[in-house]
Amino acid sequence: MADTPLNKEAHNPLFDRGMTHDGLALIRDRFLTLNRERLIRTRTALLPRQQIFLDLLPLLIHINHPILPGYNSLSVPCGIDGYQPDTLTLNRVRQNIARSLDYQPEEQAPPQIHSVFLMGSCGTVAQAENSDLDVWLCHNANIDEADLKMLYHKAGAISEWAKGLGLDIHFFLMNNDQFRRGQRDDLSAESAGTSQHFLLLDEFYRSALLVAGRYPIWWLVPPEEEVNYQEYTALLHAQGFVGPNESIDFGGVSDIPAGEFIGAGVWQLYKAISSPYKAVLKLLLTEAYARDFPKVLPLSVSLKQAIYHGNTNPDTLDPYVMVYHRLAEYLNERQEFDRLELIRRAFYFKVGIRLSQLSNSNPTWRQQLLQTLIKQWQWQPEQLLNMDTRSRWKLRRVREEHRFLVAELTNSYRFLQDFAQRSKRPALIKSQEMTLLGRKLYAAFERKPYKIECLNPGIAPDLTEEQLFFHASGFGSQRRWAVSTSARHDFETDAILQEHDHLSGLLCWCFCNGLINEYTRLRLNGRQDGVTETDLRRLAKHLSQYLPRHPYAANPDKHEAFNRPKVPETLIFYINLGQYAQNALGAAGLSSQNTNYPINQIEMIGINSWGEVSSIAFNGPDTLLSAFRTYQQLMVAASRASLPPTIHALYFNDPDDKLRNRTRHLPRLLFRAFYTKPANNRLLIKLSSGFHILQTQNDELQSIHAKNYPTFIQCLGRGQTEYSPIIMDRYCAPNTALASIIRIAKKPDCYVFFHIRGKSADIFVRDERGSLHFSTTAFTTTEALIVPLLAFLYECQKEQQSNHQLHVFELHQKNDKWQGEARPEFTEANRGSQYPAPVTGLELEAIAQNQETGRLVFDMRCNDQLFRYAQAGQELFNELAEQLQLLSDKPEYYRLNKINLSIMPPQQTCVYMRYKQHIEEILNTSVLAC
Repeated sequence: MADTPLNKEAHNPLFDRGMTHDGLALIRDRFLTLNRERLIRTRTALLPRQQIFLDLLPLLIHINHPILPGYNSLSVPCGIDGYQPDTLTLNRVRQNIARSLDYQPEEQAPPQIHSVFLMGSCGTVAQAENSDLDVWLCHNANIDEADLKMLYHKAGAISEWAKGLGLDIHFFLMNNDQFRRGQRDDLSAESAGTSQHFLLLDEFYRSALLVAGRYPIWWLVPPEEEVNYQEYTALLHAQGFVGPNESIDFGGVSDIPAGEFIGAGVWQLYKAISSPYKAVLKLLLTEAYARDFPKVLPLSVSLKQAIYHGNTNPDTLDPYVMVYHRLAEYLNERQEFDRLELIRRAFYFKVGIRLSQLSNSNPTWRQQLLQTLIKQWQWQPEQLLNMDTRSRWKLRRVREEHRFLVAELTNSYRFLQDFAQRSKRPALIKSQEMTLLGRKLYAAFERKPYKIECLNPGIAPDLTEEQLFFHASGFGSQRRWAVSTSARHDFETDAILQEHDHLSGLLCWCFCNGLINEYTRLRLNGRQDGVTETDLRRLAKHLSQYLPRHPYAANPDKHEAFNRPKVPETLIFYINLGQYAQNALGAAGLSSQNTNYPINQIEMIGINSWGEVSSIAFNGPDTLLSAFRTYQQLMVAASRASLPPTIHALYFNDPDDKLRNRTRHLPRLLFRAFYTKPANNRLLIKLSSGFHILQTQNDELQSIHAKNYPTFIQCLGRGQTEYSPIIMDRYCAPNTALASIIRIAKKPDCYVFFHIRGKSADIFVRDERGSLHFSTTAFTTTEALIVPLLAFLYECQKEQQSNHQLHVFELHQKNDKWQGEARPEFTEANRGSQYPAPVTGLELEAIAQNQETGRLVFDMRCNDQLFRYAQAGQELFNELAEQLQLLSDKPEYYRLNKINLSIMPPQQTCVYMRYKQHIEEILNTSVLAC
């Protein structure tokens, strides 16, 4: 029968399928013959001391005996259907493990294990000495959770025993009824979860080896009946061709749904992170299947067709050889010969035999089979030698191979996207599992600015170099660093392994790509540009403590991290590498009088919870500010985590650790400002360029720059949409009135601070949203200064309909220290409905009006007389000044008692204060001009 896709065709009527006991027995014997030959091949591939595992595996599962490996309890489910250990097996136990073993088959309880299968490369050309073995332990569906847990522990104990033999064994407890219904365990680092079902079953049927127990009933379903699988197997049971405890049913492999190709493809893309060559083979097979959809002929059915035609040759039916031939046929038809060469390399590496290093005398069957293929491929001796020296491949060869692999993986990813669109079928994988796999793929393969790219995902085992030379070129922001294995520093292409714009980033790249180990010598060559070899080695030693040794995406211990969005875990700062901090300080140095941070360069390394490593550098006068912005962005991401990132720093050119001591508090300060609640803080800091007010807006750090202190105070008066506490760096303006104000004003209330300086006074109003208004006015008495202001503020409060409190403090300066003295007597007597009366006997009120141009103008009320801007225009204040001249009691300075801003949305107090100051200046200027 030719290999053709499975189609539903007309069949003989029910009960007339040509079934005979002899015919079914013949097919079953052919499968068992191939199975037996492959089991022999599996055993011969093991070392002599390891072969006992294969010999005793069914017995260890069949009985519970305290002196046997894996013993857990006498009540652990055991007993394999149809299995009885032969004399040879019992003798092997008595000779190697337990001389006193007394096996009594009549004492066995009803069997709880249906079948034991070996999965994967067992008995194939790809089975090597270090191959792991997957064991499917198929148990009774009626086993409860407690018994299943005990069986799981027993399997784990057998695996531990096998480790002592040098074997890596993985047990999978299988309920065939659940599997047939598509019920699978959740996705894990080793389990494909719901990403595939039929494709996994296809792989099982073409590669699984029956060790003991029931055989798959799938064997007895002819290839042409695959589409009628359920009907045919029901007929086998109904007519008594198959006994009730004779076979195990995992289901058929026809009608693979389109959505499964998508989920399986994404799973294999993930597996490519650690095993790219093996994954590429499976990815391409998935693609070949999908291109034939819906007329897909699985390889397992091709194998079945061959067996039904009498072929039981283990070479031609070798699962890996069958995969290669199917892919070669597919790629030759498409004339994609570069991909075909990659598949050949992947196959050769999977087999793991180095043909160029073997003699031709007495070759094994694996060597003979591989030599036959190599001859067909027409590989030249030098190409074979190149493949066999993969363990000695260095970066240039790995980079080239990485390019081919990434191109292939990218091609596969695009194909899956196109297939999903064309088939209009959703992936059958659970959405949360698809998300998790997508995160792992992004972490491993996504290229983005500042991220360190890893070029060796399982391509070569060792890229370490005995010696690496680091070279610098260019100056300032144009400086570049390069690394090579040669002392040459002329930057010729063939001498350079990698370039980077800063040294720590280049070292990160070397570590992440495995070029450096504890024995690698790191050298500087050419112009050093302020960096010494001591700096280089110190930097490398510090960096090596924190960088991940392996990609998190391929690390089973990090699997849970991908169930959550990535967050920063570790931040490493390298300060002033190659810069002379003391020069930037001038003669003052890092004294208490110098409040700058002499940092001209920061190199930052970030490691997130997905194991991605990023590197960025900041240079120049805005270095610290740029680093703050990046740090704040990381804090936004970190807000999703339960813990903030760990911070480490290393300082260079810092005698006596002066700069380190000066700046060690900054991470805590930034954390307090931008990570803790409330999130609307403003951070005040002084740098060499002047004062800066830092605040987050829309999750981005904004900066307001003030060159001097008066401008700085003015900038603090800018409006806020909500209460914005002020946090001031200890070196910003430590001995100022502002520092005292910030220490005192901690609540979302309105604070009045005044400082008397002879005949004048400074007034600071820090309002309920944290804005600060400053003004200077003439001083006569404290009451005349404060009472009218409080009257005004109480009027503002009434219009705002706010319940914030008013507080009054007097500021004193003594020995360069500022202190605030509470003056509650001004507020306690005026709470509630009582407000201070105007000192002058005047009531001056400004009433805001909108002009046609949209500009705000004011009507003015003096006692009971109203001066309208609509009538007087620009002469309004002159008319009001003339009226004030007529009053007998003339104060030196006229103050507003009230501003009416009711035509606007509710405003904060500092807005009232700005209008008050502006209007009073115009008014008093007009009075003087009269």
